[in-house]
Amino acid sequence: MPMRALASDHMPSFLRFCAVGAVGFGIDAGLLTALLAAFPGAVIGARLASILAALTATWALNRRLTFGSHDPKRLAEWSRFAGVNGLGAVLNFTAYASLLHAVPGLAPLVALTAGSALALVFNYLGSRRFVFLGGPSGAS
Repeated sequence: MPMRALASDHMPSFLRFCAVGAVGFGIDAGLLTALLAAFPGAVIGARLASILAALTATWALNRRLTFGSHDPKRLAEWSRFAGVNGLGAVLNFTAYASLLHAVPGLAPLVALTAGSALALVFNYLGSRRFVFLGGPSGAS
Protein backbone atom coordinates (compact mmCIF):
# COMPACT_ATOMS: atom_id res chain seq x y z
CA MET A 1 0.00 0.00 0.00
CA PRO A 2 1.55 3.37 -0.99
CA MET A 3 2.28 5.76 1.87
CA ARG A 4 -0.01 8.41 0.32
CA ALA A 5 -2.93 5.95 0.35
CA LEU A 6 -2.17 5.00 3.95
CA ALA A 7 -2.24 8.66 5.03
CA SER A 8 -5.43 9.43 3.10
CA ASP A 9 -8.06 11.43 4.96
CA HIS A 10 -10.59 8.95 3.61
CA MET A 11 -9.10 6.12 5.63
CA PRO A 12 -10.22 6.25 9.27
CA SER A 13 -7.45 6.61 11.81
CA PHE A 14 -8.13 3.20 13.36
CA LEU A 15 -7.51 1.50 10.00
CA ARG A 16 -4.30 3.51 9.52
CA PHE A 17 -3.30 2.50 13.06
CA CYS A 18 -3.96 -1.14 12.15
CA ALA A 19 -1.92 -0.81 8.94
CA VAL A 20 0.98 0.71 10.87
CA GLY A 21 0.52 -2.04 13.44
CA ALA A 22 0.86 -4.61 10.65
CA VAL A 23 4.19 -3.04 9.72
CA GLY A 24 5.17 -3.11 13.39
CA PHE A 25 4.09 -6.74 13.60
CA GLY A 26 6.33 -7.52 10.63
CA ILE A 27 9.27 -5.84 12.33
CA ASP A 28 8.45 -7.58 15.60
CA ALA A 29 7.99 -11.03 14.07
CA GLY A 30 10.96 -10.68 11.71
CA LEU A 31 13.34 -9.59 14.44
CA LEU A 32 11.99 -12.23 16.85
CA THR A 33 12.54 -14.91 14.20
CA ALA A 34 16.07 -13.69 13.42
CA LEU A 35 17.04 -13.48 17.09
CA LEU A 36 15.63 -16.92 17.85
CA ALA A 37 17.57 -18.35 14.91
CA ALA A 38 20.75 -16.83 16.33
CA PHE A 39 19.93 -17.55 20.00
CA PRO A 40 17.44 -20.47 20.11
CA GLY A 41 16.95 -20.48 23.87
CA ALA A 42 16.43 -16.74 24.26
CA VAL A 43 12.64 -16.64 23.79
CA ILE A 44 12.15 -13.95 26.45
CA GLY A 45 15.14 -11.73 25.63
CA ALA A 46 14.44 -11.96 21.91
CA ARG A 47 10.83 -10.92 22.50
CA LEU A 48 11.84 -7.92 24.59
CA ALA A 49 14.22 -6.72 21.86
CA SER A 50 11.62 -7.19 19.14
CA ILE A 51 9.02 -5.25 21.15
CA LEU A 52 11.36 -2.24 21.54
CA ALA A 53 12.19 -2.17 17.83
CA ALA A 54 8.54 -2.41 16.81
CA LEU A 55 7.52 0.23 19.38
CA THR A 56 9.94 2.80 18.00
CA ALA A 57 9.03 2.13 14.37
CA THR A 58 5.29 2.33 15.02
CA TRP A 59 5.65 5.60 16.94
CA ALA A 60 7.38 7.19 13.95
CA LEU A 61 4.82 5.87 11.46
CA ASN A 62 1.77 6.67 13.61
CA ARG A 63 3.11 10.15 14.29
CA ARG A 64 3.17 10.92 10.59
CA LEU A 65 0.57 8.70 8.93
CA THR A 66 -2.13 8.01 11.52
CA PHE A 67 -2.35 11.07 13.72
CA GLY A 68 -0.51 13.74 11.72
CA SER A 69 1.25 14.98 14.82
CA HIS A 70 3.11 18.26 14.66
CA ASP A 71 4.17 18.23 18.30
CA PRO A 72 7.67 19.76 18.34
CA LYS A 73 8.39 17.93 21.60
CA ARG A 74 9.12 14.62 19.89
CA LEU A 75 10.95 13.11 22.85
CA ALA A 76 7.99 13.85 25.14
CA GLU A 77 5.62 12.41 22.55
CA TRP A 78 7.78 9.30 22.12
CA SER A 79 7.84 8.97 25.92
CA ARG A 80 4.04 9.12 26.10
CA PHE A 81 3.80 6.61 23.25
CA ALA A 82 6.31 4.35 24.97
CA GLY A 83 4.33 4.63 28.23
CA VAL A 84 0.92 3.87 26.72
CA ASN A 85 2.19 1.24 24.34
CA GLY A 86 4.52 -0.07 27.03
CA LEU A 87 1.43 -0.94 29.04
CA GLY A 88 0.05 -2.54 25.90
CA ALA A 89 3.34 -4.39 25.52
CA VAL A 90 2.98 -5.69 29.08
CA LEU A 91 -0.42 -7.10 28.07
CA ASN A 92 1.14 -8.45 24.88
CA PHE A 93 4.17 -9.94 26.63
CA THR A 94 2.07 -11.46 29.43
CA ALA A 95 -0.11 -13.24 26.88
CA TYR A 96 3.00 -14.36 24.93
CA ALA A 97 4.82 -15.74 27.98
CA SER A 98 1.68 -17.29 29.48
CA LEU A 99 0.83 -19.10 26.26
CA LEU A 100 4.39 -20.39 25.82
CA HIS A 101 4.31 -21.64 29.41
CA ALA A 102 0.81 -23.11 29.24
CA VAL A 103 1.14 -24.77 25.84
CA PRO A 104 4.46 -26.62 25.55
CA GLY A 105 5.74 -26.67 21.98
CA LEU A 106 3.58 -23.72 20.89
CA ALA A 107 5.29 -21.75 18.14
CA PRO A 108 6.50 -18.38 19.46
CA LEU A 109 4.89 -16.59 16.48
CA VAL A 110 1.47 -17.97 17.47
CA ALA A 111 1.94 -16.58 20.97
CA LEU A 112 3.17 -13.29 19.45
CA THR A 113 0.02 -13.04 17.32
CA ALA A 114 -2.27 -13.60 20.30
CA GLY A 115 -0.43 -11.03 22.42
CA SER A 116 -0.46 -8.46 19.64
CA ALA A 117 -4.20 -8.86 19.08
CA LEU A 118 -4.88 -8.36 22.78
CA ALA A 119 -2.93 -5.10 22.92
CA LEU A 120 -4.30 -3.51 19.70
CA VAL A 121 -7.38 -1.67 20.98
CA PHE A 122 -5.67 -0.63 24.21
CA ASN A 123 -2.77 0.89 22.25
CA TYR A 124 -5.02 2.71 19.77
CA LEU A 125 -7.23 4.33 22.39
CA GLY A 126 -4.26 5.31 24.54
CA SER A 127 -2.38 6.73 21.56
CA ARG A 128 -5.40 8.70 20.38
CA ARG A 129 -6.29 10.09 23.80
CA PHE A 130 -2.92 10.57 25.51
CA VAL A 131 -0.06 10.55 23.00
CA PHE A 132 -0.68 12.38 19.74
CA LEU A 133 -1.99 15.69 20.95
CA GLY A 134 -0.45 17.90 18.26
CA GLY A 135 -2.22 16.69 15.14
CA PRO A 136 -5.59 16.77 13.37
CA SER A 137 -6.43 13.21 14.43
CA GLY A 138 -5.16 13.60 17.98
CA ALA A 139 -7.06 13.62 21.23
CA SER A 140 -10.61 14.78 20.99
